[in-house]
Amino acid sequence: MAGVTGALAMLLFCSVSWSSPVQKGMNAGDLLFMSPTQLRARFADMQVTGVKWLRVEFDWSRIQPNDQDNYALEQHDRIVNLAEEFDISVLGLIYFCPAWANGGHKPPASPPADPRDFGRFASVLAARYSAAGLHHWEIWNEPNLGISWGPSPSPTEYVALLKAAYVAIKKVDSSATVVSGGLAQPYNTSTTMRAADFLDAIYRNGAKEFLDAVGNHPYGNWEKMDGPNGLRSIMSKYNDQDKDIWVTEYGAPTDGKGSVVVSESAQAALLKDAFDRSTTQSKLGPIFWYNYKDWCPKGKDDPDCYYGLLRFDDSRKLSYLQFMEIH
Repeated sequence: MAGVTGALAMLLFCSVSWSSPVQKGMNAGDLLFMSPTQLRARFADMQVTGVKWLRVEFDWSRIQPNDQDNYALEQHDRIVNLAEEFDISVLGLIYFCPAWANGGHKPPASPPADPRDFGRFASVLAARYSAAGLHHWEIWNEPNLGISWGPSPSPTEYVALLKAAYVAIKKVDSSATVVSGGLAQPYNTSTTMRAADFLDAIYRNGAKEFLDAVGNHPYGNWEKMDGPNGLRSIMSKYNDQDKDIWVTEYGAPTDGKGSVVVSESAQAALLKDAFDRSTTQSKLGPIFWYNYKDWCPKGKDDPDCYYGLLRFDDSRKLSYLQFMEIH
């Protein structure tokens, strides 16, 4: 077990009494670029580590880059079919927009000019994959950031998109669960909105009727979710507190440059704390760790490369072992 000392492992892996099975989720965007052989090997490894949920990206700008009549979904078909085979539930993330649908703006983060186009796309996905057991959909990613919803967040436009997707998905799969886009944790600027402010604004514009759960990316900012002015209090304000909050991204990088970088032991401790919460906090849905494997070899400055449980060379970080210990 590369990079792990016995004493430190024993310290972090002390026994925990779980009151219920933990809904262990995983982000793994690299699946979209794997060969069939690599995919099967990854799914076998995820099964060993106890992954129960997988967040799969359905990037509209890649799937329908040229027009609304042609779809590139062969790799997604493989992933969804393997998830069904390995008994792993899928949360499908539907996001981004091709140039032909965004009204002439810069792709892919600019939203569609007509939300109905997005709704049609969501409908096709829900109809295609419901038979394989995919009944959970997240609508957009971090819509409170300008880099994800260009040029700047718009709660009213987002609600229109959410409504179009919700109605379209439910029409073809009435049992589906629709999760609002996982929210980032910025301050208010000209191109970003605080998560609580954005959530309040979409509720004010009617989002309550078009979501079954709220998505969030706390990244250590749990107080912004559960504190007195957090997301849960916003949901209570609109009498919607009985719905779950799904943590569709959570993690920490172990290399690169910047204040977010932590040691490998600290990453494992953060992972344990996150999944401990799922047994002690009510109305908390699956938690999806970000990511399964580092995207880069050592030596890169970008910390986004190093959120994995595995290093780029497939050696195991302490967090990989910690993930396995959670039940």
